[in-house]
Amino acid sequence: MMVKSELTDSEFQIFSDYIFEKSGIHYTINKKTILQNRIRRRLRDLGLESYKEYFEIIKNKQMNDPEVVNFFNEVTTNETSFFRHDKQFKALEEMIIPDILANKKTGPLNIWSAAASMGKEAYTIAMVLSSMSDSRAKNFKILGTDLNQNVLDIAAQGEYDIKDMKGIDSRYKKYIIEKSAEGLAQMVPELKKNIEWKRYNLKDTFTRFPKMDVIFCRNVFIYFPKEVQRDIVSRFYAQLNVGGYFILGHSETLNGISDAFEYRKFKNENLMIYQKMK
Repeated sequence: MMVKSELTDSEFQIFSDYIFEKSGIHYTINKKTILQNRIRRRLRDLGLESYKEYFEIIKNKQMNDPEVVNFFNEVTTNETSFFRHDKQFKALEEMIIPDILANKKTGPLNIWSAAASMGKEAYTIAMVLSSMSDSRAKNFKILGTDLNQNVLDIAAQGEYDIKDMKGIDSRYKKYIIEKSAEGLAQMVPELKKNIEWKRYNLKDTFTRFPKMDVIFCRNVFIYFPKEVQRDIVSRFYAQLNVGGYFILGHSETLNGISDAFEYRKFKNENLMIYQKMK
């Protein structure tokens, strides 16, 4: 069945408002075609012709309703790679984890990959910690969350195109099982056992999660307006242990968002690393 019409401006506004209300993600009008194409896939799958008809299906349902899950699987953006912005992971190994371990007496390192996507960030963190000489760094728990269930399913499986492994330093290859004949690569069980994957909305309360030592929330804030950014950052701050670190994407900043954190440089480089000191 064909979707016969384009998404009108008024229909765009209805969906845009709905997405913002539920997730805090802000679609601007210049992204109307992108949103239209993403919603259209759901209309085709359900055999619907009308955007309004589809909105009537999802508008009053809970976030865990199967079709609402499908909707947010479509409208969220997921771009990721192993060791993306690799200097931040060098800082994790040489500055952040040693600093935390100097003050942490007991328990595992708790790290949150707050926009986990297909899991490459979380597995990168796990490889870095597992390869550190300090044995205490190997005692870690990583929480990977995302609003998109499809990408979390990929993350939990831990299997990727072998081409995704290009550029990974040779010292981490022991954590990857290459299936050359199939063109695939599998993350070893040793890494997978310490990572938990959960579908999660950053607009929700964090209280059911443990206190964190490090939170990665990279390349996410570009999708949120300032007021949502401020709310989420304040809750991230509360979720961190004193001395814990908060890491943004290389093009993001807390300027104008929060002054609660202290900015940290690594080898005189600006890597968008912040620390909670009180």
